[in-house]
Amino acid sequence: MAEKGRDRQTKRNLPIDERTFYLNDYSQTLFPLKTNRFLAEYGFAKLLAFSRDAAATDEDTSQAFLPQRSVSAMKAGWHQRRTVKLDPVAEAFIYDFMFRNRRLIRGAISTKRECYGYVFKDGGPISPTFSYKGFKGAKSEYAKKYKHSLSFDVSSYFNSIYHHDLTEWADDRKFSSDDTRLLGRYLRETKSGRSVDCLPQGLYPTKMIGNDFLKFVDNSFRLKSPQLIRFMDDVVILSNNKSDIQSDFYVIQDLLGQRGLSINSAKTKTSEEDNDVLKAIDKVKEGLLRKRRIFIHNQYIQNESEKQRNLTNKEIERLKEMLSEPHLEEEDAELILSLMGEKSEDVLQKFDDLLENFPNLSKNMYSFCRHIVDKDSLAEIIYAYLKNAKFIPEYQLFWVGMILEDYLLKTKLAESIIYMIVESANSTPITHAKILEIPSSDFGLPEFRLTHLREGKSDWHAWSAAVGSRGASKGTRNQILKYYKNASPINSLISDIVSSYSAEET
Repeated sequence: MAEKGRDRQTKRNLPIDERTFYLNDYSQTLFPLKTNRFLAEYGFAKLLAFSRDAAATDEDTSQAFLPQRSVSAMKAGWHQRRTVKLDPVAEAFIYDFMFRNRRLIRGAISTKRECYGYVFKDGGPISPTFSYKGFKGAKSEYAKKYKHSLSFDVSSYFNSIYHHDLTEWADDRKFSSDDTRLLGRYLRETKSGRSVDCLPQGLYPTKMIGNDFLKFVDNSFRLKSPQLIRFMDDVVILSNNKSDIQSDFYVIQDLLGQRGLSINSAKTKTSEEDNDVLKAIDKVKEGLLRKRRIFIHNQYIQNESEKQRNLTNKEIERLKEMLSEPHLEEEDAELILSLMGEKSEDVLQKFDDLLENFPNLSKNMYSFCRHIVDKDSLAEIIYAYLKNAKFIPEYQLFWVGMILEDYLLKTKLAESIIYMIVESANSTPITHAKILEIPSSDFGLPEFRLTHLREGKSDWHAWSAAVGSRGASKGTRNQILKYYKNASPINSLISDIVSSYSAEET
């Protein structure tokens, strides 16, 4: 039974290297600045050499891992997802580090204690979407075998992990002593010495760490229930004996508490409560959810096409019915954005409502914008929103910047949208960096970049301005970067990669 779930979580992968691992995961991250992607595409070996030089030095030298910029992504209900945006060197490092140690991260070792997701198999990382499908499939099949179950997750999991617990985890997994110390140093330096909230979110390599770290729950001899399945911090325990589940739930809370972790009471559900949720989903919507899961997986492996939606007329009408609801539910909005590409004009009419009510779906809105033909109307909606909204979260501003660069630069409101993003009361260095990295010679962007390149700083403004200058002629670009590179070793590294870039070669 369990094998069916595990088989569904992956397809055969082609062997990859650390650079491909990084670039393939780029679009799945929370704040995918093109600054990092460009530097990885054209200078990944130089980034790794720089990070390895930093790793080889003492902690109190100038060539250490830099403290990282705090950012806030969004979750449902306007809840923040607090993390950091890693600089190009720190980001490349963690992908390389976990790629080198990938064989130490293994799947479940028992059919009674199954762990899904975030491992390498057949030479490549398992798709999170198909792994989650395997987890859900196993949950469904085990529900037929056992009378009782309890589902729960860890509250603010990544924000609560203690960095010394992670170094103990690495030592337990047989990382080399040098790599164990290096991981501890990396976590400490990138968070300026903070001992908790030190593991960056939204990156496949850190998800590998977070997923494997919780195996102390799976492997406890104190558990009585005959079946436990887990995907990251989502846990389900199943048994025919309700007292076993109650006992295990107490034990797991105790185990988590020893590491400063706790369970999210709002998301704890019994099998009866789960069944009530399932009964509320109609058959058409169930089919739509299945197609959404396949579609997201195909996006992950960069093999998406319109045909893969393959919606029936009944399904299209069901989506339109959801869209017309006066109070659209968040899960319905996400379903619509994932599957209604061929009906973009219907979604465009509601785009202002989506912007206002679902900032956590900003990345989904960005993905959907490629289907919208009337880009001028889209620009008008976004400009009106930026002008009138009382508060715009950093995460939403960033993804509006992504929409601007990839879809709206040729519209008449492009310059006004740039101004609104930069001058927003909620704009941050990361949202500014999103604008500075755009390699356009229009809208006053060259002058905006030059301001930051001449200030002698080493920060996101300067790094993204340097990468944004790649659109200038080589002579102009190199003259601009001539003095910029003297501000810091990382500035010099970025200058070297950008100066060597030739647009004609791409």
